Amino acid sequence: MKSKRNIIIYGSLVLMFFAFALSARAADPVGQAVVNYADILKANPMPAGDKAQALKVAGDETATLFVVRFAPGAEVKTHFHKTHTETLYVIEGSGETTIDGKTVEIKPGTIIHIPEGKIHSAKNTGSVDLVAFQIFAPAMGEPADRVPVP
Repeated sequence: MKSKRNIIIYGSLVLMFFAFALSARAADPVGQAVVNYADILKANPMPAGDKAQALKVAGDETATLFVVRFAPGAEVKTHFHKTHTETLYVIEGSGETTIDGKTVEIKPGTIIHIPEGKIHSAKNTGSVDLVAFQIFAPAMGEPADRVPVP
């Protein structure tokens, strides 16, 4: 009797595992909570001639998460955000960012937090793509939030 009970328990656990695994794979990438940035980049090659790419990974009403990629020499022109805080975590590559006139080197492991209204820019100074996670809070809903600064 005990072995039949164990078979039922183990069988149930295996079924739950496969049901979870299949549902996680079938989920819409924008709604997933667990993703691999390398898989996202591989599935979305940068279009020929483009120097930068922002791929939306997840979002809700509180925040929007992107994986961003900048080709060597690519620049993010000076700007600020009217209603959003921007946070980045550098995964690959190197460059520099300027926030309110102060320039610092960025490399894998660097965390950059830019409060709303702070003037900032960035540049990939390395020889390979600069890749980072980028989070906007609250959720990014309007592109007009980005205000260029001459």
